[in-house]
Amino acid sequence: MIFIPEIFMSLGFLVILTISVFLKKNSHIIVGYLSLILIFLTQFFVLKDIFLFEEIFNSFFVIDSFGSFLKSIILISAGLVIYFYLIVRNEISLQRPEFLLITLIAIIGMMLMVSSNDLLSLFVSLELQSLALYILVSFSKDDFNSSEAGVKYFVIGSLSTCIFLFGSSLIYGIIGSTNFSEIGQFISDQYNLPTLLIIGLIFILVSLSLKISAAPFHMWTPDVYQGAPSIVTAFLSTAPKIAVFAVLIRLLVYPFGEIIIDWGKIIIILSISSMIIGSLGALKQDDLKRLMAYSTINHIGFILMALVPGSEDGITAICIYLIFYLTMNLGVFLFILNMRRDQINVTKIKDLSGLYKTEPVIAGCLAIIFFSMAGIPPLAGFIGKLLVLNIVIDNNLFFLAIIAVVTSVIAAFYYIRLIKSMFFDSPTDELDLLTNPQSKLLMTLLSFFNLTVILYPQFFLNLCASITLSLFALK
Repeated sequence: MIFIPEIFMSLGFLVILTISVFLKKNSHIIVGYLSLILIFLTQFFVLKDIFLFEEIFNSFFVIDSFGSFLKSIILISAGLVIYFYLIVRNEISLQRPEFLLITLIAIIGMMLMVSSNDLLSLFVSLELQSLALYILVSFSKDDFNSSEAGVKYFVIGSLSTCIFLFGSSLIYGIIGSTNFSEIGQFISDQYNLPTLLIIGLIFILVSLSLKISAAPFHMWTPDVYQGAPSIVTAFLSTAPKIAVFAVLIRLLVYPFGEIIIDWGKIIIILSISSMIIGSLGALKQDDLKRLMAYSTINHIGFILMALVPGSEDGITAICIYLIFYLTMNLGVFLFILNMRRDQINVTKIKDLSGLYKTEPVIAGCLAIIFFSMAGIPPLAGFIGKLLVLNIVIDNNLFFLAIIAVVTSVIAAFYYIRLIKSMFFDSPTDELDLLTNPQSKLLMTLLSFFNLTVILYPQFFLNLCASITLSLFALK
């Protein structure tokens, strides 16, 4: 019998919730370490069954290599963010066990999303994740910006929910089922698909685009990234994006794989608009978190390119890119969490001025990560972009490759501007010295990973290629 990791995670959450009631002093620290232990144990159950395939709960969920692999990446991402929370100094309003408990709820929702094999189970999982994230974004109740970001995120998220439900109802009205297998069977049996079915899929894609910050549905991203507590922004920019990409891939490649001509055009539009808006929107930003928001939009556009062919190689490239994107983003946000002047958090780009003179090691690590984000060889970001461009060119989408290269050059400008500020600008007011040894070690490891991936790229290619086999075995 397969022991479902989500069930174990949920039971563990209830145990930690019960324990937290009896804790008085440093309750958030104890709950934080208990959460890390729970994530580690859940990771064991995920990896234990990584090569199994089984549909469970009346085909509402599916366990396969693809889902287990991305769950593992989500757990690693979430575990690192929780560890960041424990090692950096957080504002008083965040020093509560409820913050970590809600984070665990979001993780459970993401894991269920990855395994969803039905529009109904997908909707419930998506809402479980979203409701937890709404609370996390507005968790800093004493900060007006956090409350404002939470309201904006909630309004946009509610709109996304309505759009998703409307699209699902259209699909159910045509097919009479919400199960992915039955949807795929219906589509393969039809010569002329009803227009309403395509419209329903478009609505679902719009809803999911809002979740991953794909332009032109990115409007919430800069404000929420800036207003939310930095630790929440670090979480928001990584794990939920991986979960939604898993949903997009499973939804489009499996049940709707027969109509790739229709949804491929939509993905091309989302990809182009995301790359253009993401690269141009960041040019005039003066806040590092807002700049990272537009950087995320740009990366999302790049990843979407590999989804257009709907091929096994494309999904492999997406999985590799998501791993590299995770390491780059977490490296930057770990530094943002430690950016302080007179014990007060600062996030302005001008605050980076002259960082090399006071923190040469940290400045060097940041430079490697920013160069990697820009796609400078031979760093991890370059390998990820090269793999995606190869997929696009192999499928004769030359115009998409040209747009990707041009927008990457534009994006490189604002990354290099940050590096120039750190190494060549004179500091007006120096940042506080980073006395946190764990943060220094983690930043060094993340930058070292980005620097040395060129030595073993075949490992990631073989790993991700074997993982995507389970997804295409269904077709």
